[in-house]
Amino acid sequence: MIKLFHVTKRYGRDSRALDDVSLRLHKGEFAFVTGHSGAGKSTLMRLLFAAEKPTEGEVVVAGHNVGRLERASIPILRRNIGVVFQDFKLLQQRTVFENVAFTLEVLGRPRHEIRDRVRTILRQVGLAHKSKSLPLRMSGGEQQRVAIARALVNEPMVLLADEPTGNLDTQLSLEIMALLESANARGTTVLVATHDLRLPETLGKRVITLEHGRIKSDK
Repeated sequence: MIKLFHVTKRYGRDSRALDDVSLRLHKGEFAFVTGHSGAGKSTLMRLLFAAEKPTEGEVVVAGHNVGRLERASIPILRRNIGVVFQDFKLLQQRTVFENVAFTLEVLGRPRHEIRDRVRTILRQVGLAHKSKSLPLRMSGGEQQRVAIARALVNEPMVLLADEPTGNLDTQLSLEIMALLESANARGTTVLVATHDLRLPETLGKRVITLEHGRIKSDK
């Protein structure tokens, strides 16, 4: 589902955010990528949803070679990928329902399908009662749930989460992880970038550790 073959990403001549990284995630797998700030976690995630292209090597996601994609083809790849950002990136002037519906609207789905799927995913993340609320009136944990609902409403093949619990306490972090595990149980391949080693230890998942842009360990 996700394959990297000898991937290097440079910014300038001497700055290597990733250095000869090779790894594979199988369909339906749940894994964490960890490492200190600057280790290359965010760069790796950006490569996977085609926000960046590799300088060297190949990145293949859901059958698409990211490095070879034309700009016009990137939206086709992203239809199969849900992304959860640390800073949520919610539309502050839109309600919870409208934020989650936006993904399906962009894809041109019919109104009745949008309505039904948004209602279903909001129930799954425990926010059905907040559908008319604005993000600014919600807690950080609630906003993160909205971001997860938006990422999952299209039932993506791959879910990427970059520091999804970075600003949350331990209990909320575990609740967010439970939502991601639920998506994984339904068949979605999940990759979570985090600096918090307690999460993968608690959940007993695969951990890929980056250090200075290289894979230090994978277990």
